[in-house]
Amino acid sequence: MTENPTAKQRLGPQDWILAGFRALVAGGHSALRAEALARDLGATKGSFYWHFKDLRDFHEKMLEVWEDLATTRITEAVQRAPLPARDQVLLLMEMVSVLPPDQVGGAAVEPAIRAWALAEPWVQRVQVRVDARRLSDAEALLAAAGLTGTAARRAAEALYAMVIGFENLRLTGEIAMADHLRGQAILLMDQTDESVSR
Repeated sequence: MTENPTAKQRLGPQDWILAGFRALVAGGHSALRAEALARDLGATKGSFYWHFKDLRDFHEKMLEVWEDLATTRITEAVQRAPLPARDQVLLLMEMVSVLPPDQVGGAAVEPAIRAWALAEPWVQRVQVRVDARRLSDAEALLAAAGLTGTAARRAAEALYAMVIGFENLRLTGEIAMADHLRGQAILLMDQTDESVSR
């Protein structure tokens, strides 16, 4: 297909990736096709292939952007915050509760990525790695806040499970996600190592 120079100039890789998140939310991973995305953006497939080698490259770039926005930037912002360790944990709970903007699919984007991971083994490997990274980051913050050993790991797992659960619950109703997570984080940090580990 002949490349459309106007579309190439107008649309950058980020435009396609954001459209990809919206398509994933609206139609699942099968909607992540160059022709469908081009149609939604009013562009040509030539513009898509100007920025991405192939569909797999596009999918990988989408997941890189997701990891950067939803993991790396959050962790780095929390770690840079000039706060006591306990307050950094609470800040993390607030930041992971922020509703993603509509331009990246809104509240449904994380559940949609998890559904994609169930359908594609290579996406699942990315999801497993990101989950492990998030758990490790949370565990380190909880350890700095006073929990040690197994207790910090168990607390991180409990809080992360709540995050995933609330992300799904807020698809069907308004959930005070940040309030719940902050409360649970305080309870966990106030318990002894032994009581958390049981």
